[in-house]
Parts: sequence; C-alpha cells; structure tokens
Amino acid sequence: MSFDPAIGPAENANVHPLRACEVRTPSPRWQPSVALPLALALALALSTAAVPAEVHFSPDGGIRRHLLHAIQESRQRIDVAVYHMTAAELAAALVAAKNRGVQIRVLTEQEKARTETPAMRVLRRGGVTIRALGVSEQSLMHHKFAVFDDRLVATGSYNWTNSAERANYENVVILDDPGVVARFQREFNRLWQAAKD
Repeated sequence: MSFDPAIGPAENANVHPLRACEVRTPSPRWQPSVALPLALALALALSTAAVPAEVHFSPDGGIRRHLLHAIQESRQRIDVAVYHMTAAELAAALVAAKNRGVQIRVLTEQEKARTETPAMRVLRRGGVTIRALGVSEQSLMHHKFAVFDDRLVATGSYNWTNSAERANYENVVILDDPGVVARFQREFNRLWQAAKD
C-alpha cells in the first residue's frame, strides 16, 4: 500500500492496493498566483529558444564565405583546430583579425604544420600563434572546428583548404548554443595545452 499525502493518515490505512495508483487531480480552480508565473516562464523560454543551426555544404556552397563572416565579426578571440589549412584567404582574414586586436590561436596536425602551404606562410608572417598536435603514423589531430568569441562554433568535415571549398563534398554546421560552444572551447583549451609550438 502507498501513502497519499493528499488524504489524512486514517484514510490511508484504508486505501485498497489497486486504488492506490489512482491519480487525484485538484479541483479545477483558477489560481492566478500560479498561472501568471508559469505563463511568464513559458514566454521567456520561447523568446530565448536557440536559433536552429546553420548547415552549409561544399563544393561551391559558400562555406568559406560564412567562415570569413564569422572571422570578421569576432572581437576578442578565435581558436581554430583544423587538420589542414591551405586557403590563404582564410589565413589572411585571421591575420587581419589579429591586427585589430583579436587573439588568434591555430592548432593543426603535426605533419601539416611543417608544410609550407600558402595559408601557413600567411599565418607565420602575420605572427599568428600556431601549435601542432599528433604523432607521426600513430595519431592525427583530425578536428575541424573553430570557436569565435566564446559565442559561436563552426564544425564539420571541412578543412580550411581550397579543395574543400571547390572540389570536395564537405559540410560545416554553425552553432550558437552556449553549452555546445563551451564544450568545444574546453576541448580546444585541452588540446592547446598538450600541443607543441
């Protein structure tokens, strides 16, 4: 038998076991002291609901344009974790952001960091801090994401390369959910600590 706090202890002693599962509903009375706060909470929840993710595809789907926009709109920090970067246009945008006071950190795969792609030359000449992660023939730093001002993350299969923009079938999802962005920022910080200059 179960105890029903809605009825007194004497009545509970006489509750039939099969009837103990019945749900008792309160009498239908208007309770403005409860209804108004619930309505306000619902309105607030709906007004702050997350904007749906932006989803972009390549080739020629404009992924680079969206990344350039995110770089140009950033004011404090951009953290990029990307396996391979050859797109000088994206690198130049990062250098321009650095020159206007935005902190830029680029994390890439160890073997790719050693290659002299146009993008890597632009980043090095521009004084952008680059670190590498991975062990040859054992593990790759294979992420492809960027965090913009702790408010936006772009992630997907898209390397920051010319072939990813013009030839490959790739994707990027851009999210502004604070919880998701924070998780990507924590992952970047963890990898940055483990990486080498």
